[in-house]
Amino acid sequence: MTAVGNRRRAGHCWELWNLRAFEPDADLARLRQLRRRRKRFADFEVQAIRQLAGRRRGLLDPGHRLLASCPELAAGLIVTMHIGPYQLLPEPLLRAGIETTVLLNRHAERKLRPQAEQLMATLGLPDRLEWLTIETTMFLRSLIRRLRGGRPVIVFLDGNTGTGGLAATREQGVDFRLPGREIRVRGGLGRVICKLQCPVHPLIVRWGVGGEVIWHKEPSQRWHADDDPAQVTRLLYDWGFGEVMRTPEQWFYWDMLTESYACFSGSRFGEEAMPAVLRDDFTRAFHICLSRAPQTVHLILQKDIEVWPGDVLANATDDRFYAAEGLQDTELARLRAGAATLAELVAHHGRDWVVYHGLRLCLLGLARLGSS
Repeated sequence: MTAVGNRRRAGHCWELWNLRAFEPDADLARLRQLRRRRKRFADFEVQAIRQLAGRRRGLLDPGHRLLASCPELAAGLIVTMHIGPYQLLPEPLLRAGIETTVLLNRHAERKLRPQAEQLMATLGLPDRLEWLTIETTMFLRSLIRRLRGGRPVIVFLDGNTGTGGLAATREQGVDFRLPGREIRVRGGLGRVICKLQCPVHPLIVRWGVGGEVIWHKEPSQRWHADDDPAQVTRLLYDWGFGEVMRTPEQWFYWDMLTESYACFSGSRFGEEAMPAVLRDDFTRAFHICLSRAPQTVHLILQKDIEVWPGDVLANATDDRFYAAEGLQDTELARLRAGAATLAELVAHHGRDWVVYHGLRLCLLGLARLGSS
């Protein structure tokens, strides 16, 4: 089957590539099983919202019992992941009248805040949930003030962003090894934890097999100023991704992997595929075809390729990655639909695009020139 024919399976390829970060030997059958289980827990969520809206609040009791048995949660840093019904995390605190802060990036706030506030309104809770974004001016000072004031702050480890965005995470983050991939994670939280020596509470909410809500808290910890922030960061992610691997179908933020793989950092992009000795000859041949036979010479994809967030040109066929250098994923549509002539590409994208991106795809071994 050609690369174009494989295009229908590209979604599977990328999902499977992410899954193999946790399960290196995972195959398509395992991915399909994961999807079925994910659908099951999505159904639980729909049913749960109906119950809560109908004032059948038994689902909330486990969280209330946890807070009663762990009053230390009322102050310090609550670290968690986007797993299961994570929107319920603030509910026991708010129900107890404890003002609570959620730390996240602006993009996540725009996505999560309306849902969370609607849920809190449905539950009849007062509007005491504060949202602190990392883009806020001097947000670090605000975070420190809340933690030193004895206020609980919820932070999602898999948010994994900060100053400079995801590009800075890939280029400057702490190396972290998953079973099948190396990623980069933010170390700023580890530095804050060591500096403030505040209590840290690892806490996860997930669905049980019968649709019940299960709260799981690890023992609270404190680190000190002489501890290594990078090691603290790795310990926290060890715990967080351990929880993901327990129920991967309940993790909502698989895109975090795509955005964090160490191989996407600028220093780790693959070298150009064509030997240097052939590059000049091929470049001359490409320009001759473009000038003399653009109506009959086609540009033909040889690999399944996509442009991923962060200006990453990804070769799914061979698991190789390159800087996209401004190429947009939508600009590949004509090539994916079938071989396009150089003249057609010039008419659609412009000559400069063909001279730069079309030639570069060939030099990288991702496309070739041909008659069909």
